[in-house]
Amino acid sequence: MDKQEQWYADNIPLRDQVIADVGANVGRLSQFFWDASGGTSRVVSIEPVIDNVLTIRERIKSANAERWTVEHCAASSKSGTVNMAVSRQNGGGWNSVVSGGKGVQKVRCRPLSALVPDATVVKVDIEGHEYDVLDEALPKLSNAHSWAVELHMVPGRPLQHALGAFMAHGYRVYAASADSNDADGKWMSQEVSATLDWSAVPVTSVRPDGSAFKMLHILALKHPAKT
Repeated sequence: MDKQEQWYADNIPLRDQVIADVGANVGRLSQFFWDASGGTSRVVSIEPVIDNVLTIRERIKSANAERWTVEHCAASSKSGTVNMAVSRQNGGGWNSVVSGGKGVQKVRCRPLSALVPDATVVKVDIEGHEYDVLDEALPKLSNAHSWAVELHMVPGRPLQHALGAFMAHGYRVYAASADSNDADGKWMSQEVSATLDWSAVPVTSVRPDGSAFKMLHILALKHPAKT
């Protein structure tokens, strides 16, 4: 179990849940959710890239998991298509980024609330398109008690707005942080306020054009984090 998985296992109920894995890629975290639930949860992997979907289907077959399914589409704010730039990852699988760039293609999309309307746990990692999903799904997924989201710094999408939206719906929001005395240790949960902005978030990396890339892993929970 890696640090991200351990953070989820420590803070999110994973047994007897309905789990939506939005941006499942090759299904690593979907597999973790399935295994951690002991087969008691329904897991829905949502992934637009067919090569990744085929890999997930093989995982489902190998796990003999009747309650783990995959939706071949992107999640978005409405049904239709979105433009995605698709590139190969060094570690295998394909990464999809909404917007421009090389390898742009149109992929089918559907609202998350239509894909998994009864979701209780939602993980979202979709490279900047998470805000469209949150705009649509956050007010509608009333059963969701836990969100695990990778927020990206995107022009026109202030961090405070996303955090405030979760809080307005009754969630407490925690950012992943490291122990200052053990940088390689497990992820810790640091509760954040709705005033946090991107200027306070460290640069994750620098893009080839010299611009800063920032992201923040958060848990939005209807219950206090344990760690």
